[in-house]
Amino acid sequence: MKQSLYHLSMVFATVAIIVSMTSIALADSISVSVRVEVLTRGPVHEAFAQPVSFDEGAGFTAIRTPPEPIDEVIPYQKPEGDHILWIPGYWSWDVDRNDYIWISGCWRAVPPDTSWIPGYWVASNGGYQWIAGFWATSNTEELEYLPAPPATLEEGPQGAGSSNSIWIPGCWVRQDGRYAWRSGFWEAARADWVWEPSQYIYTPNGYIYVDGYWDYPLSNRGVMFLPVYCPPTLYGHAGYQYSPDIVFNLDVLTLNLFCSPQRHHYYFGDYYGAEYAQQDYHPWYEASDHHGWYDPIFVHQQWQHNNDHQWLAHQRQGYDQRSKDIALRPARTYTAMTAQVAHMPAKNRAQAQMAQPMKDVISAKTTPFKFKAVDAKTREASASQAKEVHAYKNKRAQWESPAAPLNKPLMPEHATTPPEKPRIPDHATTPPEKPRIPNHATTPPEKPLTPDHATVGKEPPASMDVSSRKVKIPRPPTAVHQPVRDKRLIPPPKPKQPQPDPKIQPRPKHDAPERAKDHE
Repeated sequence: MKQSLYHLSMVFATVAIIVSMTSIALADSISVSVRVEVLTRGPVHEAFAQPVSFDEGAGFTAIRTPPEPIDEVIPYQKPEGDHILWIPGYWSWDVDRNDYIWISGCWRAVPPDTSWIPGYWVASNGGYQWIAGFWATSNTEELEYLPAPPATLEEGPQGAGSSNSIWIPGCWVRQDGRYAWRSGFWEAARADWVWEPSQYIYTPNGYIYVDGYWDYPLSNRGVMFLPVYCPPTLYGHAGYQYSPDIVFNLDVLTLNLFCSPQRHHYYFGDYYGAEYAQQDYHPWYEASDHHGWYDPIFVHQQWQHNNDHQWLAHQRQGYDQRSKDIALRPARTYTAMTAQVAHMPAKNRAQAQMAQPMKDVISAKTTPFKFKAVDAKTREASASQAKEVHAYKNKRAQWESPAAPLNKPLMPEHATTPPEKPRIPDHATTPPEKPRIPNHATTPPEKPLTPDHATVGKEPPASMDVSSRKVKIPRPPTAVHQPVRDKRLIPPPKPKQPQPDPKIQPRPKHDAPERAKDHE
């Protein structure tokens, strides 16, 4: 009897060790058969990489309320470096599942002189809308909310640059209360740095101008973990925790990389076919064909392959082959991927092996990082910072709410009294019942007035321009306080950008349909 009890106790001890090593910690009442499904398809964490949309507008809408954030436990190892921080995960809407999936947190090398402003979900007409996060300069103490910039005038590279240069696109900039166009220009490329161009981020309270900055190339950005599908029986239960463990192989990221400017995300994996193209999932190389959005990763890698004149053609050819042949497409789950790789010849496994457990990545020493164990102090600090990021996200949602006291609807500069009815929020998806009438008008216009947030019309005349609003913000929790000791982490000087030309006017209204055709 004693021997049986001994063996039974050993069995329970072994099971306890196995469960403790998994990525899920559950309360006793949850069945251990319930697990998250690790995905080899989904969004790239937007703090890790983002495409840039020049005609930024209201993004896509999810049909259900997002769950509360998962209690995410940081991995047991981290890349060395004071500039590498843990950026927690968030929920993203999956159009195929018609449900939310969890975008795992990442170890991120913070771009120099920046800090992460996390994105958030906000209720909108008909569902919930994602408001994108962005990297802001570390000395940011307030955010300025601007009226919608005009439609971009960017038409791609002009003239012939040298083999060692990249094209930095033009951008509207705010000058004396008006928008003026700053032309694009050629700039010396940097092997160890990727230029992230200036852009505008849409919020329910106006548009935020984000200045351009130098970022690290993909291989030096940190560690990216795979997203997961988490059943409601898990994340809705008290005591549930999740710790990412399956690391994405960044060397193969661009093999199946897509951009969705509307969603402000990169997507990786199987998004092949016309049905996805119609939903704004574009192959990453198409950035060279469109002027309404920009792919910093593509621009950098195209420059790296400037001696290979067939490189872009090979990107298109690979996409076409996988579009036509389903068997060539990557697996959609980690389980399916491991089975697929196991039946492949050894020479073909490298490209199909999209991800590995973290322990295998560390032992293989294939990344530029050295790893170190996360001690109790670091784990506690990272967990505290993750909570601060989620709290900061909620604060941002409050100060960007159109109903917030500091964020009243933007008024025409000449107005002396508020309108009888508040302006429809920028995130509204349905037009107002009646056209908005300027305060000075005595009769309604013949046609409805173009809303301030529209990007297809020309800029409002001077009498209709609106002033900006500034909101003082707390210091983001992801600002790096330590001085940079490694000279390799010091970015090159910012490009000397040309002065904006206030004489350049927005495109006429009739040009908009032709421009919009690029996104089909």
